[in-house]
Amino acid sequence: MKSHSTYRAIMMFSVLLLILISAGCGNLPAGPTSEPTSAPTTAPTAEIIESSPTPEPAADKNILYQDNFANPTTGWTEEKFDNYFVGYHEPEYYHIEITSANYKTPIFAPEKQTFSNVTVEAKVFTVSAKTATTGDFAYGTAFRRSGDQYYAFTISPRTKKWYVLKSSSNALVVLAEGSDESIHDLDAEDILRVDAQGSDFAFHINDQLVGQVSDPDYASGEVGFFVQTFDSPNVHIHFDELTIQNFEALPACAVRALALNVRSGPGTDFASFSFLSQDDAIQPIARTENGEWIKIRMEGIEEPGWVFNSPTFISCSTDNSLLPVENP
Repeated sequence: MKSHSTYRAIMMFSVLLLILISAGCGNLPAGPTSEPTSAPTTAPTAEIIESSPTPEPAADKNILYQDNFANPTTGWTEEKFDNYFVGYHEPEYYHIEITSANYKTPIFAPEKQTFSNVTVEAKVFTVSAKTATTGDFAYGTAFRRSGDQYYAFTISPRTKKWYVLKSSSNALVVLAEGSDESIHDLDAEDILRVDAQGSDFAFHINDQLVGQVSDPDYASGEVGFFVQTFDSPNVHIHFDELTIQNFEALPACAVRALALNVRSGPGTDFASFSFLSQDDAIQPIARTENGEWIKIRMEGIEEPGWVFNSPTFISCSTDNSLLPVENP
């Protein structure tokens, strides 16, 4: 009887416990739980601001052709001949080497482009290590070429002379020549410039006017380089930064008087320290306010001077009234 009562008590307790668990009641201890895992945090990213690309400098519309010879694929002749060889020379030169005396060679830009009224400028120098230590030679730019016909403007660093040449199928003649002490020695660069308009040409060395020539025969043609040996058995010339642009003349004047005084100031009260002869080339750089006197630079004379501004005495390629005013 006792065992039966015990059994009934156990069954009743079990049923009651089952009811409590099912109802979710009771203060039963909770089992261990892990800490909640937070969502991974994405690392902050920098804001990307898209900027407009830096514009390239606007191309100079006046420039018709330009080459600094840093790229050997621009098409200039590269070849070795019996008496000379030509080609690109690192890092950024074009070279002409002549290996015999009394020889000349012109080399012209690729694609046979023709130019008429242009300004041509190039940097040139002699490589002394590959040039004979004796003998004379000349080199420079050539322009208005068609076949054997062309003009050339050359310099000799050994004699400090310059030449304006005219080539034809029959001969090579000198149209003008002169001396200029500003021409550098071997291995030092000179800047040669030709202003060609119609039949009139002006020639500059290192930004100084040295001569003017008029010749109507060749109206247009190709542009390139020219090297000539006189009695030098070997010469090696480097050319750099050839630029051909629309004609842009620097002011230039030629003396018309048989003799013209150059004074230290704008007036006859100033002393005369030099004089000019007929056909001498001068470069005007300033004027008096009334325009009666102009300040000039002269070939072979470092100090500028003043001359009387009269069409009887000088003839100028540009209007001198555009010069800056200077009143000492």
